[in-house]
Amino acid sequence: MNRAVIYARFSSHSQTEQSIEGQLRECYEYAKRQNIVIVGEYIDRALTGTMDKRPNFLKMIEDSKKKTFDFVLVYQLDRFARNRYDSANYKAKLKKNGVRVLSAKENISNDASGILIEGVLESMAEYYSAELSQKVKRGIRESLTKGYFIGGYGLFGYDVMDKRWVVNSFEADVVRDVFNRYKNGEKLNDIINRLNRDGIKTKAGSAFNMNSVARMIRNEKYIGLVRSNGNVYTNVVPAIVDESLFRECNEMMDEHKHKQRECKAEKPYILSGKLFCGYCGSMMTAEAGTSKTGKVHHYYKCFNRKKNPSACGKKSYKQKDLEDLVFDTTVDYILKPKVIDQIAQIVVERFNAEITKSANIANLENELKSKEKAINGLLTAMEQGVVTKTTKDRMLALEAQKEELESKIALEKARQIEPLSYETVRAFLTYFARKKYESDEVKNEFFNSFINRVILYDDRVLIFYNTDPNSPTTIDTAENKTICDQFNQNNAKENSLEPSGFKRVSLGGEIGI
Repeated sequence: MNRAVIYARFSSHSQTEQSIEGQLRECYEYAKRQNIVIVGEYIDRALTGTMDKRPNFLKMIEDSKKKTFDFVLVYQLDRFARNRYDSANYKAKLKKNGVRVLSAKENISNDASGILIEGVLESMAEYYSAELSQKVKRGIRESLTKGYFIGGYGLFGYDVMDKRWVVNSFEADVVRDVFNRYKNGEKLNDIINRLNRDGIKTKAGSAFNMNSVARMIRNEKYIGLVRSNGNVYTNVVPAIVDESLFRECNEMMDEHKHKQRECKAEKPYILSGKLFCGYCGSMMTAEAGTSKTGKVHHYYKCFNRKKNPSACGKKSYKQKDLEDLVFDTTVDYILKPKVIDQIAQIVVERFNAEITKSANIANLENELKSKEKAINGLLTAMEQGVVTKTTKDRMLALEAQKEELESKIALEKARQIEPLSYETVRAFLTYFARKKYESDEVKNEFFNSFINRVILYDDRVLIFYNTDPNSPTTIDTAENKTICDQFNQNNAKENSLEPSGFKRVSLGGEIGI
């Protein structure tokens, strides 16, 4: 029997435990219908799906390594994530551990069309989240323009009265004293010890420490500046520290702080998991080499050949050239108005075909028809003059039952996932087509939505789309053989993985996106 855990969350303090209870109820009902055993629950409260710093969510991802469950069941896909990049990333991690994400309210098949539908739904959720974010930002901008306190934690040196920041004279004197002592060379530890010895507490009521005092010296609100979404406001918080004193203290702190180690983000291979060798069928995985000049080159290499050079003759392919080639071809194919129309039609037909009216609604509607029939019978009798106390009582009872059934049906229908409309999906895809694809993250979202797999030969590339996974687009690359570069030309020694003139850099095996 299949095992699943439920992941539920609500995204703000304005929502309540009822949101969690509703999600759990729907997930348990779905599991019962699908004969799935629920073996655990992971719940995050008042945490948005656009960020991945969700403790129970991350614990669930980590626990998937234990192989104790087969599915992660969510109420809807936007409960898992409203960010396509994070969604694809964490689904890949779950998939590696043999775990798949299921939606209780969105019946999505586990095939190519299901991947397409899921990609569209997740992208629409991300679009909704971005749109909501814009509305919130507009509200914040209006409030700050009017000089209002917009919420959040209090700040030592200030109080909030009638939605406005006001200076707390005692705390403001403490703040100025801290800045002056630091400017005059007093060590932070000595300043902290003095504050705590005098019994002065932070706004949260705790003792001062290195972090709280360092944050104080760094906080521009003390010179009357509030930054929000690229804008600077000078009418929100009254200044209590002279700007020249503030700048001088910050320059001193810059000089004293330790230099952070530079961390270079690993370059993502956005075709990983979708790219296969046309000769042996093995996955094409990440490979990097450093030339004599010190420049790092990135490639896709047949994993079978990587393990055993004599097992497959497939040449390696420059990462950027291949990704650009596949991306440009896919964009030209997918984003044509005619193809957008076809995709919208496919998504609507296949998604709506999966929506089935719940048995409970059908039973309630049958019962409602029975009550309406009885009411009509009594009305006919009354029209014929058969009016007694029993008739009236029976009519009142039936009317009350009818009203109750209508309320139950309305509630059940509200719980049902709404069918997608052609106009909605097409409008979204048109928006999706107009996006700028400048970063690897955005390209990755696009690839995950539309590309099923890519088969790579030395002279051609076959791209299979989720719109039609059996009819690939073929690209002739014979004229572009130079892209195989020195990495292949010097790889004559079949008993070595290191090409001449390159030193091999281990990337930890296969890189999944």
